[in-house]
Order: sequence, then structure tokens, then C-alpha cells
Amino acid sequence: MVFEANVTSQNSDEQPFAKVAIAHTQDTGASEADRIFFALDQRTDELIAGGLREGRARGLAQLETRIAQWPSGWGEDFMVLIYGDFSPPPTELEFPDLGITIEREEVTDSIIRSAQCVLKARVKIPEKSVTAMIDASARINTLLGVLAVLNWGNSGSGWWSPVTHDSIGGVVPKLEPDRVQKVVEALGKLSPTVARKVRSALYWVREPRQLMWEGYRSDVLRVYAGYWNAFECLVEAVCLIQPQTKLCRTEKQAGIDAFVEVRKGKLDPAAVSECYKSFVDPGFVAKASHALRVCSPDRADQYVMECFKMKPEQDRLYNIRNAINHGDVDADDPLELLRVEDRHSRLWMIVFGMLGLIIPIDRPLDQHKAESADKPAVGP
Repeated sequence: MVFEANVTSQNSDEQPFAKVAIAHTQDTGASEADRIFFALDQRTDELIAGGLREGRARGLAQLETRIAQWPSGWGEDFMVLIYGDFSPPPTELEFPDLGITIEREEVTDSIIRSAQCVLKARVKIPEKSVTAMIDASARINTLLGVLAVLNWGNSGSGWWSPVTHDSIGGVVPKLEPDRVQKVVEALGKLSPTVARKVRSALYWVREPRQLMWEGYRSDVLRVYAGYWNAFECLVEAVCLIQPQTKLCRTEKQAGIDAFVEVRKGKLDPAAVSECYKSFVDPGFVAKASHALRVCSPDRADQYVMECFKMKPEQDRLYNIRNAINHGDVDADDPLELLRVEDRHSRLWMIVFGMLGLIIPIDRPLDQHKAESADKPAVGP
């Protein structure tokens, strides 16, 4: 891919982006760090008191903190690195409708190691705020999306900034052959059909996760989608190991009567749909509910609620997967990604809780406080 555009000459800031990033993250002393962490905790508590869940509240507080620490070398522009498998342009590129200028000099000392080319770009913003970052992100994603389709999707690209993206980090696992052998032996004792489902779940846990040194790329949406796929594989496996009991005609009718009676005979379209899925054609919801009750009897009602029944509906784990697949999650919005990342922590807990009952791995202890199914939606 080669950048082509109508070009206007413009002087560029000669300061290397890597130095800007280093200055942005440099330790300024214990007292200053303590002050920042105290302010971060205080802001997180304020957002939680306002109704946000803890994970999303902390993520938003961190974003606000990074904006407040705006690197002085950037001036009034939002500085980003654009990277991909393309050739550097012969001159500076101006995209006036998007408010983006791509500088011609190739960046060679950045954290981005796998791309063929890395370039610095300046993005015009009206102010230094979360709202401005969301708008700037949308314009950058639009530019890169257009470049991708102009090349028929045959080359990769992305962007990174220390303000909008988390720092690189990860876990370095130990290669423990004894523990691996125990899991392999356990898989060998499962029926071929069940083992296939479990191996598929292992694939979907592993495959979407990027390498630690690729941490400049966002994997939030694909990791979430992968974990939901793993959950569906495990639901199938559990239902094969311990099949669900199907309701007879009389039991279905009794369930429908009780459902209607609780609502005093008044059913809106949503209630009709819920009743149909619960008693007439349960489908995946019933299979998943059965699997969760088998694996986590003490937490089953909480997990079923989080997956399929909680309010607001957009925070249901099942609905998030559907929203990702259907393009209803705004990938331009850092706050949306924070929301998905926060809900992923619950999906992670469910998946590993189920896995730990089928194969010999450690099961995490869920210390999450149960939530009401009708918790109201809260912005931002």
C-alpha cells in the first residue's frame, strides 16, 4: 500500500515521537506518582458513585488522567503513530476533510516493531477532552479504513497514541510440562465429541489474543468475540456430558401460565419474546442456562442474568457479542471499548469456571458482588 493524496507543504515538528512518549510516561518522583494515583482513585470512586461499574470507571479515570498530562511538545494537536505494510510517502500528506496530516519522515525508534513502516501524524482537535479524543479516533479510523478498502483489504494498518492506548504489558507464562501432561491426559479421557468442543474452546481463548509486544494494537473486540465462542463451545460440551431435561407439553403450559400470571396477564412484545424463548423454543439460552447450573450451581442465577437478562440490555454478555458481530459497538469510541473490556472480565470468569470443571486447571474464585437484573443504564 502506498499513500497518495493531494499534498500541501507544511513544516513538521522535528521532535521524535518516541521521545514524546518517553517524556509522557517518565517517572517524576514518588511524591508526584502518589499524587497521581490518589487523584486517580478518587476520580474512580466518583465515577462508581455516579453509577459506572468499577472496571469502566477506572478506565475512564485513566483516560482523563492521560489527557490531563498532555505532552507539552504536542501543542494543540493530537499526535499519533500510523503504522502498516506500506511505503513512506515522498512528501507530507494532508487530509483536510479529516483534519489529519501525515508526516513523510519514517519513525524508526518507536514501540511498534512488526510494521513495515511507521509514520507520525498530527490530528486537529478543538479541545483536550474525552469527547475530542472520541472524535479524533473516529477520523483516524475512517482514514485507515478507506486506505484498507482501496487496497481491497490486502494489507494491515493501525494507529497508536500514549494518550488513548494503554501501556504495553502482559503475562509471561511458564512452560510446565507436568501440568500440561495432566490436561492432555484429561482431554484424552473425554469422548471424541466432547474433546472436540473443549479443544475448540481452547483455540478461541488463545487465538484472538495478541502477543505482548503487539500491545499497541487493540484486541478488545476480537478477544471478547473469541471468549464468547469459547463459552458456546463449553455449553455444548457440558450439555453432552450432562444432557438437559426437556419440558413435556404439560410442564411448558404450566410455565407459560405462571409467566403470564406473574405479569398479571399484561405482556409487552419483549415479554412475549421472553416467554417464547423460555418455554416454546428455548434454543441456546436454555442450553446455556442448563450448563451454567451444572457448572456453577451457587452462581448460576447471577451468570444467567449477566448473560441474558440484565439491564441495561446493551451490557448483557450475549448482546455485546451480537453487537460486535453486527457493527453496533462503536470501535471509534474509547469509552465503548472500556465498557466491553469491563464486561469481558465477567465472561472470562464464566469461561474459566466452566473449563476448570472439565479439565484440570485452576478455577478462579469469583468475588464479584451480585447485581440486580434491572440496574439502570448510566453514562457516559
